Amino acid sequence: MASLVLKEHADFLVHDSFTVETADHEDHTFNGVMFDLHIKTRRPVAAVVVDSIYVRGGLGRMTVWCSRGGYADKRLDGDKWELCYAAKIKPSWHELHRLALTTPLVAMPGETYGVYVHSADDGDDGVVYDNQRGGDAVYEDDFITLTAGVAHLASQPFSDEGPWWGSPWRQRRQFVGKVSYGARYKLWAPHSHACFSTPFQRGAAAAFAALAMGWRGLPVDCVLYVLNACRFDWFDTAADRDDADDDDDDDAASRSATTTDAAGSASATPRRASSSTATTMSAQCRRTWYQRLRQRVSTDYSRFDRIGLDDDDDDDDDDD
Repeated sequence: MASLVLKEHADFLVHDSFTVETADHEDHTFNGVMFDLHIKTRRPVAAVVVDSIYVRGGLGRMTVWCSRGGYADKRLDGDKWELCYAAKIKPSWHELHRLALTTPLVAMPGETYGVYVHSADDGDDGVVYDNQRGGDAVYEDDFITLTAGVAHLASQPFSDEGPWWGSPWRQRRQFVGKVSYGARYKLWAPHSHACFSTPFQRGAAAAFAALAMGWRGLPVDCVLYVLNACRFDWFDTAADRDDADDDDDDDAASRSATTTDAAGSASATPRRASSSTATTMSAQCRRTWYQRLRQRVSTDYSRFDRIGLDDDDDDDDDDD
């Protein structure tokens, strides 16, 4: 067989799509809110693609801006921000209105990006936002973290002149609405083996040993090609998913303990070790592998939201 070149990423833009929603206490309304979006490295993702922001309020002349590196020290410098959306929208007080980004934000793992949602209409009812509650994290999942930020009380984007005396920026405010994004996963290859979870690493090793190194085994290139097509969670078991949920609960408890420490020092709840499946993983992965290998390989792409970077179809969602 000729030398095999394995793909690092899939040909299609995203594998899975998600829409996350923050809490909504309707504490305030004014011209805009600025916050950070952090991309986690927990999953082997090549990129997270944010395609839509949902907000409610008086709306009007809406814009959405993004900036790599977060919003800190950039509140007054519009040159460091990229305009991702601009349209005039009718008021939507009770339902969140979708702002489909004309330039989707392609965010890299480990990076932080500032997001600025602004209404240029005069008055104080452009965008609904809340007071910050608890720690900095407003929302988080396996892929992203939304943090608290600042509110803007000026109809001119990035302006330092508000309707009253003093600064038009209000600290400790948080975004109210939804963020829609897609996750584009890395594809397994020998050089990216360490980026994948322990169950996947064990499963890949067991599959390679069983299929390539066994009696009358398959050619190595064939096994590498098949492993390259497996999702990052292909070898996960119910026990692995339970352990991941336990780790999430422990992380949340640790953050809560740190935030609410009465003495003001950084204290954290000790993290509980996840249960080990090492003794059964190899045999279990081999059984799973053979069972799935017998199945007809098919992928239902209809559940993925295709994001066309060059398409203008999303403009139809905006009201004039």
